[in-house]
Amino acid sequence: MMAINGVFGEERGGFSYSDSYTRDSRDARVNRWYNLPERISKVVERLRGVRVENKNAKDLLAQYLDRPATLIYLDPPYLADRTNGYTHDENNVEFHRELLKLANRSHCMIFISGYANDLYAELLTKEKGWNHRIIETTTKDSSGQSHKRTEVVWMNKYFQKAQAANRVPIVLTEKEAKQKKLNPLRTRAGKKKVGK
Repeated sequence: MMAINGVFGEERGGFSYSDSYTRDSRDARVNRWYNLPERISKVVERLRGVRVENKNAKDLLAQYLDRPATLIYLDPPYLADRTNGYTHDENNVEFHRELLKLANRSHCMIFISGYANDLYAELLTKEKGWNHRIIETTTKDSSGQSHKRTEVVWMNKYFQKAQAANRVPIVLTEKEAKQKKLNPLRTRAGKKKVGK
């Protein structure tokens, strides 16, 4: 219900919200809370088997580099030219460079969202197994004014392969299957690491 707005340049960035209309005789934000219990029950059901982490993206990605049954959705603060307001990691080119280099070393499934920029175009290439899709969208600033944006989603080769096969890209050994393993560690050659 609140997000970092997509305003760049001289206009003020920061948290975005809108209270410009009503729905069902209630303010739009009040109406969202009114309908939230029903929506949350669906979210709870969907997330019952999902692990959510709150840690540095680079540390998290490093933890799952060699776990092919892992799907990581990276939604970092978008690398963009914000000169006013919210200025955290999104303006730190080195943060993004390190994150993308790590993503290129990974053997898990990765899906990344952001805005088109030179750094991402340089590091997330077809030669390195990445494909992308462009999505035309709109963001609003804190005054409710709309701004057109072009978002990009990048998918690594492991994500694309799993999507095409409609299955998780891992084959368990007989022992792993008996132990009901879900996401065993794999080395770069596709074999288990000794002692794991």
